[in-house]
Amino acid sequence: MNINPGKTAFSDAEHQALRAEVRAVIDGGTSQSQVSKEAQVAASTLSQYLSATYRGDNAAVAADLTRWLKTRAEVQSLRSQIPDEPAYLPLIGSQKVVRTLQYALAAGEIVLIGGAPGTTKTWSLRQFAHDNARVWFTSMDPTTSGVPTMLLEMLAAMGRGEKKGTPQQLLREICQVAGEGKGLIIVDEGQHLSDKALETLRAINDRTRAIGCGVGIAIAGNELAQSRVATTGNKADFAQVSSRIARRVWLDVPNPDDAATLARAWATTNGEEITKVEVAFAKDIAARPGGLRNVEKVMRSALLVARGAGEALTIEHMKGAWSALSSR
Repeated sequence: MNINPGKTAFSDAEHQALRAEVRAVIDGGTSQSQVSKEAQVAASTLSQYLSATYRGDNAAVAADLTRWLKTRAEVQSLRSQIPDEPAYLPLIGSQKVVRTLQYALAAGEIVLIGGAPGTTKTWSLRQFAHDNARVWFTSMDPTTSGVPTMLLEMLAAMGRGEKKGTPQQLLREICQVAGEGKGLIIVDEGQHLSDKALETLRAINDRTRAIGCGVGIAIAGNELAQSRVATTGNKADFAQVSSRIARRVWLDVPNPDDAATLARAWATTNGEEITKVEVAFAKDIAARPGGLRNVEKVMRSALLVARGAGEALTIEHMKGAWSALSSR
């Protein structure tokens, strides 16, 4: 059926065709409940409309469903062209992060991992949590900077997201779960944490150590996270935290070989080959602010454009993608 999405009046034949198309989507595996949510049509209204028993404004319902079908078709068409993301790569920068996390997990220590944007930090943290038992990944933001909100994020990562209580009760719950065996809590975007939240991380490590099974804590973030917990521990507010940090790692700029590996992986995963020219370009943009994220965004966009044009990936596609990404 091809109906103008701005249409507001429908004939009986158009209603019948629309019902048939929506039912075909449902028969194809999309639940009626999901259709209701995506089309923003009340479940009872949708049910009655599909059975041709709705006594309300059928044209309004049909208009909503028509717009939804149009959007759905466009999204599916675009998804079919979106390049596949390569599997996790053990890049040089990633290996530095992984070794530090392995130490924190095995020794039950606090470690600090920092880096500029696009140095594989978060990618590596998430993958380590995925690959290892009793490793919990959390990511902070301005809404989780305080002690209670930080603790709730940790409990959610531990599979206990419905917990309520005072900060003391939440802390006790985390220590109980974490203290059941060797474990590691990864706190990404740590620069958002308040002073008390940082001290609470130390308290978690202290309490679990006291019961004989210290849980490792990995605090990750940008320059602010590093500077707040001074290396020498001479900042009074964080002296206790800083003195407890067993290892620090800082990823300044991506290794050029990592940029080459990442670009080749994107190309190979999507059935393409790149030459020394494309690799050199990937290394160049990785050295700029944004790091390896530049490579990832450029490769995804360049592959999408090449696919849409039915062409093999070339340096021109990559340059066009970079121009669109870096233009102001």
